[in-house]
Order: sequence, then structure tokens, then C-alpha cells
Amino acid sequence: MRMIRRKAALILLGAGILINGCSASSASGPKTEEAVYLGVVGYGDEDRNIDNKNTFSYRFAVGGREEIYSIDNGEREEDGVYAYKIQNILWEGCLYDLVVEDDVVTRAIPLNDDSEWVVSGEVFDKNAEGAYIQIGDKRVSVTNETGFYQVNPAPGGSSVEEAKPQIGDSVRAVLNSNGKAANVYVMPVSKPYSAPVSGVPGERTVLNYLRTALTPVGTTLYVYGGGWNWQNTRAGVQATSIGLQQSWIDFFQMQDSDYVFRKRSAEDPDDPQHSYYPYQHYNEYYYAGLDCSGYMGWILYNVMNTEDGGAGYVMSSTETALNYSLNGWGTYTRELTRPANQATSTFLPGDVVSISGHVWICLGTCSDGSILFLHSSPTDSRTGGHGGGVQLSAIGENKDCEAFRLADHYMSLAYPDWYSRYEVVLRDYNKYADMMSDANAGKFSWDVSGSGILTDPEGVRAMLPSQILELLFGGI
Repeated sequence: MRMIRRKAALILLGAGILINGCSASSASGPKTEEAVYLGVVGYGDEDRNIDNKNTFSYRFAVGGREEIYSIDNGEREEDGVYAYKIQNILWEGCLYDLVVEDDVVTRAIPLNDDSEWVVSGEVFDKNAEGAYIQIGDKRVSVTNETGFYQVNPAPGGSSVEEAKPQIGDSVRAVLNSNGKAANVYVMPVSKPYSAPVSGVPGERTVLNYLRTALTPVGTTLYVYGGGWNWQNTRAGVQATSIGLQQSWIDFFQMQDSDYVFRKRSAEDPDDPQHSYYPYQHYNEYYYAGLDCSGYMGWILYNVMNTEDGGAGYVMSSTETALNYSLNGWGTYTRELTRPANQATSTFLPGDVVSISGHVWICLGTCSDGSILFLHSSPTDSRTGGHGGGVQLSAIGENKDCEAFRLADHYMSLAYPDWYSRYEVVLRDYNKYADMMSDANAGKFSWDVSGSGILTDPEGVRAMLPSQILELLFGGI
């Protein structure tokens, strides 16, 4: 039944079927292929830029060989720009069923853990004669026709080579019509992850806004352009989807404390060929993590919606606070005073602060005047890697301030994998509340009177950060 469904889907898409992981086509129709997406041909070169993206060629690994295809750019949208729907679902180093016609990819179906014909996990055992491999709790038969490959994800272009899996390797096996392995790929496969705090889609309260903001903390790395679409114009697929995205979890687990989102070298200060950075202004790694504006857009989408695929909220970080006020959601000010304590502070839980090139969410002011906040920011790891991402941070005089102690406590206990890589960061008030750096900088406060889009039935806006965190995390 598993492969019957797969064949039916492919017949509907491309009038062809996939046989033992190889391509097939009708006499006059397109062909279907199982492929690993490897990236844009010439990624990082000056002539591979946003202005000529319509003519890009793309690399795929098919049956151990590399194929170069164009991709159908899709229909033109209202603004006259192509939709690039296929480009916006391709992740480098991942598996797809492709429909290809005249060397143009017209459809792509992800082959992931949601696919009925895919078995993923760690290899625990394999037969000495090579008749099967044990992947997790499932025994997968292999044949003389089974292909064995290793996928090597890398910024600037992934690669695939022939390699048989060993015990302990993580693999993804794609089954054929007989339920046996057509191909087995040694590749990263994420361990299950559940966020310590998660929001409820569509629940429009300040408390749920903060719950939602905490959902990606500790498992989502900073990627410049993360949350924007591939063509770098507005919210991408991930930022208009409900829930914590698997691509963020996958990417975090693939990296370590040496991760950097933008590599530099002595020969090339930008090193675009080896960076998770949109050097030529298109986002090849849009799916891998979040930048500050992508983070804000994803939060708001999840608070406002219950289904994927609606209009997004990703916008300029510097103008976020101003734009929220222009939408009628609350008030905006550039007149800020450094708080001396919680009682006199105007920095309330849920407030959104835009400065030049960055935006962050206030979790409240502590009794000593320090501020606890959430953001996605590139920060240095314990080994010097410039990575970072979605995290709890503090604004205060020193690490003895209450906000830093709270951030350190909750990051260490709730997000130990993250904490092993990254220390909690302390930011200076004069920098993180700098209204002079840009004319559009400012602080936004939600209207919770009933006239805005959020309410505050729990009275969160009057709470201390310690009270909010206890309410969100429980007894940690």
C-alpha cells in the first residue's frame, strides 16, 4: 500500500513512475526522479545574483550522478514577480521526488519523515550478507540494486558520494514497490524535540504571544534572511506556517558550537561560497533558521492564525514597531527613559522595540531596572563561533542584574543543548534602546483594552519577569 500511494501521486504529477529509485517516463511525458538537492550552480558567484535569478541552474544528485536542471519559476504574482514555489520548498541536502520535463523541474515532493515510503533513524544492526539493515525498530531489506550514498551538507553547496552505512549512522531509506530499499542515504536525521513552552495557534492574548515567542528558543539558529522567502521579498514558507518548523530543528542538530552564519577568510572577507548568508540577495538558506525580523513575523503569524499559507508579517526590523502602530494595534513612542525599577518602567511585557537593524520583544522590567527580552541575534558561542539565534537575553549593568540571572537560570535548565554552546548575553541599554540610530526606531506597546488585536486577561503586562517565567515554565 505504501508504494501504491507513492506511484499514484507521481502518475498524477508527471505521468511517470519511480522504479527502484531510478527515473522513468512515458514515451512523450516528463520523467520522475528521486534526487538530493545540492544547490544553485555557481553559488556565491557575482553573476548568480537576485537580478538574474530567473535563469539559474540547479544541482541535483540522482542515482549517484550529478544532474543540472532549471526549475520552473511558477506563475507571476500581482507584483509581476514569479512565485518561485519550487525554490521555496527546496532545502540543500534533502531528498525529493522530482518531476522533470526537458531538463526543467516542474514539481518537487519532499521525501522526509512524513512520507509513508521513507524509513529514517539510526542504524542499529545490519546483516553480514547485506540482506537487511535495522533502522531504529524497523528491519529494511536491501538488494543488489539498492543504492548506498552519503549526503554531505555544506554551505555553498552539498555533495553526495557512494558510501555504505555503518552501525551508528543516521540514515534515510526510500522503499520501492516491493517494500525493499531502493536507496539508502547516510545523512543527518534529527532526534525528536519538543519545546518546553509552546504557544496556541490563533490565541490572541499577551500571554500566548510570549508563549509563542518562546517556542523556537534554544533550537533555532540565526540565519540572515531566515524567515524571508527565497527571493528575499517577504515572509517565506516557514514564517507563514503553524508551529515550530522541522527545518529549524534539523539545522540546529546538524551544527555545533563552531557554527557561523557568515564565514570570513583571509582571501575573501565575505567568503560567499561557504556561508549561510544571502551574499547576492537571494536566500538559499531561508529555511534553516530565523533572523530577527523573520522571528517576529513567525510569532505574529502563529498568534493570528491557525492554518498555514496565509499572508505573512515579516518586515523591516527597524520599522517593525512603527508599522505595528500604523496598523492600529497599539501605541508607538521614541521617548524612552532607562528604567530604575519595575514600578516606574515603561518597558512592559510584550512591548516590541525596534533599533537600527534589529528588533526585540520585552519580557518585562525587573525590580532592579534590568530588562529581560527575547530576540534572534548572532552571538558568539563558547568556542568562538559567531552563530546564535533565538534566545533569552538581558539588558543591564552587569551579570549580577536580575534579568541576567533569570535568563541564565532558564536557558541552562530548559535549553541545555543550546546552553552548552552559548552563554547568555548581556546587552547595554544605550545600544538596545538607541532611538537616535534611525528615524524609524521606536517602542511599540500593545493596545489590550479590547480595541486592539491582543487582550491581557491574565494581567501579564503588570507582572515582573520572574512571575511571567514561572507562569510560562512552571517549577523549573
